[in-house]
Amino acid sequence: MQPIDIAKAAGVAFLLLVINVLIAVLVVLAYSILIEPGHPREYYDAAALRIAPWCSHIFGTALFFGAGYLFARLGPQRNAYQFAVVFALLYAIIDSATVGFAGVFSVVFGVSMLAKLLAALAGAFLGTRKTANLK
Repeated sequence: MQPIDIAKAAGVAFLLLVINVLIAVLVVLAYSILIEPGHPREYYDAAALRIAPWCSHIFGTALFFGAGYLFARLGPQRNAYQFAVVFALLYAIIDSATVGFAGVFSVVFGVSMLAKLLAALAGAFLGTRKTANLK
């Protein structure tokens, strides 16, 4: 892997984190408007602490699958599996750093990151497979 690919993987990791957080914010906003309207802000702050991790588990995993697929298709000359592992690892580091490495050694965090890694690898597999079939 070239140094530029590592920089690209860092960009992908950061972009995935931003999109994942935006999705969580939108889900909490939808919850506050459509499901439980009329409560004080503290109620929604507490709800966000319950809702946001599940958004990350579900939508984040789908995002990783999509990124693995997309970047396998966009860079057929690069090792898609290695790229997926690098951006998943960098995502875990960036995500952990944003919360001060709190809860990094929990089972939930480990399972979530493993699911994201496997989803990225599955996307890379399909992306490279589809590329190989086109030749």
